[in-house]
Amino acid sequence: MTFPPMLLSIGLLLGGCQNWWTARQEPLPSDPTTPVGTALLFKKLLDSGSTADATCLLAASRGKPLLAEQRYELLPELERLRSLVGGLPITYCRTDSSAPFRSVVWLELDYLYTLRFTLDRRDSLWFITALEFIPWHRPAVPLFPDPAE
Repeated sequence: MTFPPMLLSIGLLLGGCQNWWTARQEPLPSDPTTPVGTALLFKKLLDSGSTADATCLLAASRGKPLLAEQRYELLPELERLRSLVGGLPITYCRTDSSAPFRSVVWLELDYLYTLRFTLDRRDSLWFITALEFIPWHRPAVPLFPDPAE
């Protein structure tokens, strides 16, 4: 007679574990009001082929907007980046706030590549002031700003 209560307790135990294993995390919002959201929005714009729109998220030091000529000069570099990482899934996201107005975000893509964003806050929005592409087991390649400048 103890078999049905034992079976019932094991069933409840396994049922509870199933809910724990299949728990899903809420997706992070991709909007420029948070540092991670700005990085995700940049990646989403690269994936969709909107590199001209992605340049609007880039800024000079301290969040000062880029001139149209500077954004135009960055288009070939962003097209190259899009061909490398476009469509790759984000496998890891890490953020570090070094100051209230500055943050660093690492996006790992398909376990092979990493994009390192340095972001500055201007008013209530976050802008990318530095971007590095880090291939797996290779040195980082600064994409923005140009290291020659």
